[in-house]
Amino acid sequence: MKKHFHIRVNGIVQGVGFRPFIYRLALENNIKGYVLNDTEGVTIEAEGEEEDLRKFVRAIKEDFPPLAIVQEIKIEEKEVNHFDRFWIEKSRTTDKKITFIPPDTNICKDCLKEFFDPKDRRYHYPFIVCTHCGPRFSIVKDIPYDRHNTAMAEFLMCPDCKREYEDPLDRRFHTQPTACPACGPKLFLYRNDKTLISEDVEEIVKKVYQYLKEGLIVAIKGVGGYHLACDATNDEAVLKLRERKRRPFKPFALMTGTIEKIEEFLEVSPKEREILLSKERPILILKEKKTLVSRYVAPDLTYIGIMLPYTPFQHFLFSLDKDLILVMTSGNLSEEPICYKDEEAFERLSHIADYFVTYNREIVAHSDDSVMFVIKEKPFFIRRSKGFVPAPILMKKAFPVHLFASGGDLKNSFAIAKDKVVILSQYLGDLESPITQKVYKEAVKHFLKVFDVHPEVFISDMHPNYFTTSLTDRLAERKLRIRVQHHHAHIVTVMAEHELEEPVIGLSFDGTGFGTDGKIWGSEFLIADRKEFKRAGHFSYFMLPGGEKAIKEVWRIGLSFLYQSGIPLDYLPFKEGKPIDLILQMLEKKINSPFACGMGRIFDGISALLGICEKITTEAEAAQKLEETALKARKFYKIEIEPIEIENELVIPTEELIRKIMELKDKGVSISEIALSFHWAIIEVSLKVVQRIRERTGIKRVVLNGGSFQNRILLKNLWEKLEKLGFDVYLPQKTPLNDGGIALGQIIIGRENLV
Repeated sequence: MKKHFHIRVNGIVQGVGFRPFIYRLALENNIKGYVLNDTEGVTIEAEGEEEDLRKFVRAIKEDFPPLAIVQEIKIEEKEVNHFDRFWIEKSRTTDKKITFIPPDTNICKDCLKEFFDPKDRRYHYPFIVCTHCGPRFSIVKDIPYDRHNTAMAEFLMCPDCKREYEDPLDRRFHTQPTACPACGPKLFLYRNDKTLISEDVEEIVKKVYQYLKEGLIVAIKGVGGYHLACDATNDEAVLKLRERKRRPFKPFALMTGTIEKIEEFLEVSPKEREILLSKERPILILKEKKTLVSRYVAPDLTYIGIMLPYTPFQHFLFSLDKDLILVMTSGNLSEEPICYKDEEAFERLSHIADYFVTYNREIVAHSDDSVMFVIKEKPFFIRRSKGFVPAPILMKKAFPVHLFASGGDLKNSFAIAKDKVVILSQYLGDLESPITQKVYKEAVKHFLKVFDVHPEVFISDMHPNYFTTSLTDRLAERKLRIRVQHHHAHIVTVMAEHELEEPVIGLSFDGTGFGTDGKIWGSEFLIADRKEFKRAGHFSYFMLPGGEKAIKEVWRIGLSFLYQSGIPLDYLPFKEGKPIDLILQMLEKKINSPFACGMGRIFDGISALLGICEKITTEAEAAQKLEETALKARKFYKIEIEPIEIENELVIPTEELIRKIMELKDKGVSISEIALSFHWAIIEVSLKVVQRIRERTGIKRVVLNGGSFQNRILLKNLWEKLEKLGFDVYLPQKTPLNDGGIALGQIIIGRENLV
């Protein structure tokens, strides 16, 4: 019996070949009707025999295109219309916009094969793309996702491209960025004074290779912004890039042409191999096993970030030399946002790069490369951006209103929410500079427009001095305004990811977060649900002499530890030329010395006391160097610390920890062994606190989150020990371990506090 199904498909279903997929399915299953895109998703009118319709719907659910994410399929039976064929209807605009945009992805195998085929009309065309790959998020200005709403609007298709574009059985059917050398964007090579060198692709690639081998620096426009590239095996070139970029320590990311080359000098597990070869192509942090690159790529570190090519230009460049390894770092000055606009790139990068490779298609939405690492064959984000944004995070429960959460001021990502989804923005960086703040405001505006979000609730961190707090105040005007405690947001982010509703024991370890008592938190043991929390434990407070200055000059924290622990100041390295007496007066009088208990600051202070790091040039530098020192140790010494109960909270005495660390130093224990002993002291005392909380509450679910868990020793061993003790351990897998994920937690806490 013939029936008519009205089918609505929501999710990432535009720009991923969904309509041609439906068209082919309809032909295979003898279905008549039509399919169309609208601002809510994809609508299908399908008529056929009931069994054919059932097969058709099952295939939609199970065999959808690789870049698609099907959120829900709604089916409604209607009166038969007696369609005589199946066709693809023009896109429509409806009252609501709930369509999602796919992330930018790696060039697919089919396009890559054509790219290197001399007989193909797109041979060596650097903007080759199809339904299954290439730029999406970075070129979209509005939805529906049609060419006139993208950065491709100004490029009129030639007859050949148009023929492919209009053929439902072609791989490029309705591929909005599709183009060829006759009608699409073009590549250009400039000197840093804007002198045009070449417009010929082959010549550009050969010259860029030559420049890089000569030790020069080249700015290369990628999918989401500019990279700065140099020869990673050339000490002089890498040092020159460090000096010009003002980045003395922070490791540079690398790129090389094949997985085999990566495996030649870095350790790669099966999961790491899978991630490196994935369509998202993130930077992956891997352990060095053989020295092939300059020691200045990641100074004093044995872990290196690396990725494989994902644009046609990158593939072409690496095809010239199978041994080529390049630094491929974000095109910016240290701590500034990535450059993605051409004029701005020449203005901000011309004193860094000697040459520029650019093209005449606009980047609408910028994004850095995503950064990940793997522990126990589980992937973790350090930075969630290109390849993953703006994929929605799906929720079981619909939001009653639209919400906006501004995130934090460090490693920022904001979030928007409506219906049953949360969309987390790309990584936007640290919001200290006016440039980054401007980029943040533009990104918020773009997201609200493209995803048609009109927030009724505005959520931010509790910190009164955050840029995000004051901006959220202005955006909210007279609408509902909610402030969320930083570490509670960390824990609820993970609860949302894993759909946990019942209370958990949350360990939120990071550097800084404004506490409900006005002090700086960061070593938190919380009993938390999605609405509220109770602080169950933390490390004892210590002072930060000079406030923010102590975070940069970590020797000050070391001095504060000695002062508060009653240990002679002779134990402090780096004393020469320091205003010790002035700092002591500040500590004694408690002047400009805020109280803190952040785990990140404890790592900083220990790093200083062990003579490993005096001051930092980038966030977590002291902690990274301390971890690296600990990784060299062959054994550690057990340090026993007992939590003390103070006003119903378990307080871990930081002073006791410092005294025991200094005792090991007195005994002549090696610095690496002391560093490892410190890590294990944190792990063991944390286990004690968690066990006591379980005894009191019966809770056995534990959430770990916060920037300090980017430390491999801490994360892996605490996780394993907790599981051995019978705890269920939950970690962030869809969001970063650092502040880049807290906007999701803010959204969920905001929703729970609406009623």
